[in-house]
Amino acid sequence: MNEVGTKLVFENDRIKVWEFTLAPGETIGAHTHEHDYFFYPLEGSTLEVTRANGRVDHVRLEPGSVYYRVRGDTHAAKNTGPGRYHEILVELKDPLPSRA
Repeated sequence: MNEVGTKLVFENDRIKVWEFTLAPGETIGAHTHEHDYFFYPLEGSTLEVTRANGRVDHVRLEPGSVYYRVRGDTHAAKNTGPGRYHEILVELKDPLPSRA
């Protein structure tokens, strides 16, 4: 399985922050999101997202929007748009146990 982003830019016990970039026609192989996450496109594009069950979605991701997803999704993606796709993705690790 591949990582969920291109470059890990920060990690602590609560979050992981990734930079993710796909040039036109570039793909990221199948990967599984083990944590809930949100992402913020800096440069938008249309991605062809292929799910583990074979379903293919064409998704337009707009710059400046925030998208939230829950853990467990396995998919690959291809940038089918004319420009570069670039986002910041933040994985939300499980909350720490209560200290009560």
